[in-house]
Amino acid sequence: MNNSATTRNISKIAIEYNSNDKGTAQRIYQNNLLSEDPELQFKEMKSVADRNKNVKNWALTGYISPEKFIGDKLSDDELAELALKALKKIGVTDKNQILLDIHASTKQKHIHFIVNRVDINGVNAIKAHKVGENFGKAVREVCREMNLKTDIEIGKEKKKLMLDALLAALKISRNFDELTNSMKKAGFRITVSQNEKVGISGMRIVRLEDINDQTDRDYKSGYKLSEITNSLKITDIKQKLQENHERALEFDSTENIYTDINATLDDSTSDNKYKSLISVSKQLENLTKEFLKPTFTSAQDDLLKKKKRKFR
Repeated sequence: MNNSATTRNISKIAIEYNSNDKGTAQRIYQNNLLSEDPELQFKEMKSVADRNKNVKNWALTGYISPEKFIGDKLSDDELAELALKALKKIGVTDKNQILLDIHASTKQKHIHFIVNRVDINGVNAIKAHKVGENFGKAVREVCREMNLKTDIEIGKEKKKLMLDALLAALKISRNFDELTNSMKKAGFRITVSQNEKVGISGMRIVRLEDINDQTDRDYKSGYKLSEITNSLKITDIKQKLQENHERALEFDSTENIYTDINATLDDSTSDNKYKSLISVSKQLENLTKEFLKPTFTSAQDDLLKKKKRKFR
C-alpha cells in the first residue's frame, strides 16, 4: 500500500483540504476534538501544540492508499482501523488529537490523517526521526496482521510483469517509439528520461491501470528500470533496438533482391533465366540464414546474462 507520513507545521487549510476532497470526503474518525468546523479544529489543535514549545513541526500528516483491488474490498471502517493501528505503532495514543478522512474522488480509495504530535498532557508522543520510514514499516506489519498484501509483495509481482513485458517487446521493437507502443498494447506506459550527453538515459514503467493523475503529485506511479532489474541497463536496450533495426534493414535488402530477380527473369531469355536463378539462390539462402539467427533465445540468455569475472 502506498503510504506517507511527515511532520510539519500546518494551517487550517490542511484540515479544510482533508475534510473536503471536492465535496466527497468522509470524516471517519476524530479524537479529542470538540468542533466539527475545520477552522475551530485547527485552533483546538494549535492550543494543545503550544503546550510544548520544543515541538516546532507539531502536526503529523500523511495518507494510506491501498491498491484498487484491495481498497474495493475494504470497508471504510476497516481502512480506518488499518490507519489507527499503524499510527499507534509509531507512538500515537488515545491522548493525541486525531483526524481521519476517507477520499473517494479518485479511482483509488485512500485515507488521509492529521495527528497532533503533542498530546493533551503536553507530551511529544511521536518522534520525527525517520517517521516516514517507520510508518511504512508499521503499515506493512498491520497489513500482515489483517492478511493483506504489503506494498513490497505487490511491488515484486508488478516488477516481474513489467520485466516480462519489456523483454517480449524488445524482441520485436526497432526503436523506442515501437517499444513504447508494444508496451502500451501489453498494458504498460513507458516514460523515458534524457540528457544532452547520451540522449535517452533512463525509463520509468507503470501499469496503465495504476496511473492516477490526481495523486501523481503525492507519489510517482510505477518503477524506474533500475528498480525493476539490475541486469538490464538502458544501454542494453539501446543495443538491442539497434540490432533489431539492422536486421530489419537486412530483411528489406532480401526483399529487394527478390524484386530484382523477378525483373531480371522477366527480361531474360529462356537460357539466361536458369543461370540467373542459380546465381542468386545461394545469396538468398545466406541472407535468410543470417536474418533468422535469434538475437536471444530466452530472458536468461543474453540481455540478463551476467558476465563472469576472470580471476588470476
